[in-house]
Amino acid sequence: MKSFFKRLLDNAGLEVRRTRATSKGFTSDPYLALKKMLTAMGRQQPVIFDVGAHKGETVARFRELFPAADIWCFEAFPDSASQLEQRFSADPAVHVTAAAVSDRAGSRTFYANANDSTNSLLPRNDASRRYYHSSASASETLSVDCITIDEHVQENKIDHIDILKFDIQGGELMAFEGARETLQNHRASLIYTEALFVPHYEGNPLFNDLWNHLAGYGYTLFDMYDLYRAGNGQLRFADALFVSPQVRQNVIDAFPEEP
Repeated sequence: MKSFFKRLLDNAGLEVRRTRATSKGFTSDPYLALKKMLTAMGRQQPVIFDVGAHKGETVARFRELFPAADIWCFEAFPDSASQLEQRFSADPAVHVTAAAVSDRAGSRTFYANANDSTNSLLPRNDASRRYYHSSASASETLSVDCITIDEHVQENKIDHIDILKFDIQGGELMAFEGARETLQNHRASLIYTEALFVPHYEGNPLFNDLWNHLAGYGYTLFDMYDLYRAGNGQLRFADALFVSPQVRQNVIDAFPEEP
């Protein structure tokens, strides 16, 4: 019977993950994990950066979980940014910046794909076509404005970022490089980022590159979520949650040691 239900879940692309009692409520839902940590830190009005906000899917989830949050959204693709602005036009605590987040300010080429959720500052890697769907193939290029996390924080007098979320299709390392001061001073408590395990774009960093980079600033991996695999079994991408040294010490390590 168990094998029958497992086949049903496999066919539906679903996976059941058991959570042990000692996990203290840190389930497989990353957003609930973020909420649990911020609640433990007493952050009732968190500051959230949604980098690669697309059309607001994640913004809506953040707003549901954090009704008093100040949410800063960044989206480079004009059509998506316009829809994002319209969707949250009645919410004064959602701030939309129609720009890409990268390692330097200015304009640069942006690569739009047939599936606009896969748009990137990096062009598609044709040699790795087997690891992304044909519906996400290259479509057009355009010029977009770029900003950095450090400059945006300084210009808007933002003291601290509670959640720094990235979904920018291979541009994560460039965005980290534009957040040196923020990371060096641990002004971001939680970093929730997509990570690639095989090339999807030309020169895209892999998971180990992101981990090594963040480790240099003292950030450590807490958990991974939503693992996506190719038809041949190869792990393609997933979401990773990194925590600052302060969160590690004051929240995670505050739990009892393993029995």
